[in-house]
Amino acid sequence: MKKATKGAVAAGAAAVLLLGGLGSFALWNDSEDIAGGTITSGELSLTQATAPVWTQTTSDVNPAGEIADISAYRIVPGDIITYSASYGILADGDNLLADLSVNIADIAPGAGNAELDDAVDVSIAATSGTTTLPTNGDVVRLTSGDQTVNLTITFDFDSATAGQVAQNQQLDLDAFTLVLQQSRT
Repeated sequence: MKKATKGAVAAGAAAVLLLGGLGSFALWNDSEDIAGGTITSGELSLTQATAPVWTQTTSDVNPAGEIADISAYRIVPGDIITYSASYGILADGDNLLADLSVNIADIAPGAGNAELDDAVDVSIAATSGTTTLPTNGDVVRLTSGDQTVNLTITFDFDSATAGQVAQNQQLDLDAFTLVLQQSRT
């Protein structure tokens, strides 16, 4: 009887395998193509539109005016110098907000120049056409599409710097960068 049971089980397993190899049991189904279109990503870029101009803008010194070579200019306490240039902003995207800022880390002083770094305050302001763009002094918020932004970055040497603090030190102003960063808030 054991041989008969084993033979029956083997025959049953062979039948199941043969039936499984012939196909599978299918239930009704259907599919439909969706006319969805395409998803296209936007773009965010920054391009310099005009050559930068360095200007000594201190109100109590005459004559204030353009600085021909910023690397040859010697700043003193109370001086205010500005960097001005225009930048093309390409901002294409639904729900796109962007912040334009100065990367001050790139103008960080080398060894022995920390006093000057501490004494110079850097701020940013911008206009687009006749509109002053919102800023907190560190960041300019861009909320509209393509535009040309007129940018002014101010370097203000604290007039309260006394004694020999920050003398004969350097900040590499050629090294600062502008950063255009998407924001979600």
